[in-house]
Amino acid sequence: MIDIILDFLYVIAQIRLSAARKLMQVGFAIASLALGFGSLVFSMTFNGIVFTADTDSSMVSPILINMFLIIGELALVSGILLEIYQHFLGEASQAKRAKSIDLRSLPKGHAPQLSKVFSQTIESSGTRKSLYLQQQNGESLNDWLDRSTNALTTFAQNELNELNQHDSEHPLALGAIAHVPHCFTLGFLVANRRLVNYYCWDRDSKKEEKSRWIDCRDKRTRGQSISGQVKTYLSGNISSDKDVRKLGLSIELSIPSVAEVFLEKVNLDAVCQIKLPKQYIGNLFSEKEQVKVISEIRELMNNQLLKQYSNVAELHITITGQNSFIMRFAADLNQNHIPSVINVYHFEKNNYPWFFSLSPNSDEVKYSLLTNN
Repeated sequence: MIDIILDFLYVIAQIRLSAARKLMQVGFAIASLALGFGSLVFSMTFNGIVFTADTDSSMVSPILINMFLIIGELALVSGILLEIYQHFLGEASQAKRAKSIDLRSLPKGHAPQLSKVFSQTIESSGTRKSLYLQQQNGESLNDWLDRSTNALTTFAQNELNELNQHDSEHPLALGAIAHVPHCFTLGFLVANRRLVNYYCWDRDSKKEEKSRWIDCRDKRTRGQSISGQVKTYLSGNISSDKDVRKLGLSIELSIPSVAEVFLEKVNLDAVCQIKLPKQYIGNLFSEKEQVKVISEIRELMNNQLLKQYSNVAELHITITGQNSFIMRFAADLNQNHIPSVINVYHFEKNNYPWFFSLSPNSDEVKYSLLTNN
């Protein structure tokens, strides 16, 4: 119950369109309940005992009813005013609506388009179906990965370039139901050089919000941090930190993987395992918490890993986590001081069968198959 109240207050504090809708819903519910309870008059007899509810009786306080009625009315009016403001001057106004980018590559990743769920704040005309990259029946793995990388490269060079040139005043709305390399690549190509709002599909079957798009701005933090959850593994062939040229990051947020297996299967020189103490699907939806964790990883890389392993030429990454986090992390990683080769792996049944290759400030995306699985 406390979490529900805190979640509600957090949404209201954002003073966005979602806050307006919440205020109107709660305000209407409270006002209706107060009116209904205030007008309640009934008498019931059971085995000679009379039960009476009457607003004129001492059992029901008119002051309490009126107080809840006023609270409900204030919330309702506040919600209406905020809704009007958002439609004319805020995120729902025509000049500030986001441009939608939906990425799909999972064959069973069925979900409505972002623009249909958030129709008031995301332009319906902006859907890029060129990023619907599910593997077709009979399509080989090589053909599918070739089509995927070509589509992502073309998107960056044409549509994204056009968005950055002509619609830079509009934020981008990014949502993905896709493989980790696809999500990472989209975030990496968009980078953090413009305003982006990230959305995530909640597939946690234990939560009420399952099978629903979540705006990460509406989720409060849960105190997640990688502090004390970092461990480094070296290959047996490495005798000095200067010998490390292929560095791996095993970022385990929602489910665990095995860093030692990643080290061996991908033939790396060293792997840094980065974890969260509370691992479960849906544990990192909050925008503020994602930014905090990314800041911690970036500080770890800049102030420790890339200094300790100063000859690193390739960065190899595997991630288990929310798609919104993967895209946001990738956008932050598109920087010149990062190694020029970045490989992002698909993790499946403790194997890493294929990966995408990227490079900072480059639109070209390549893929490779890993043959030692």
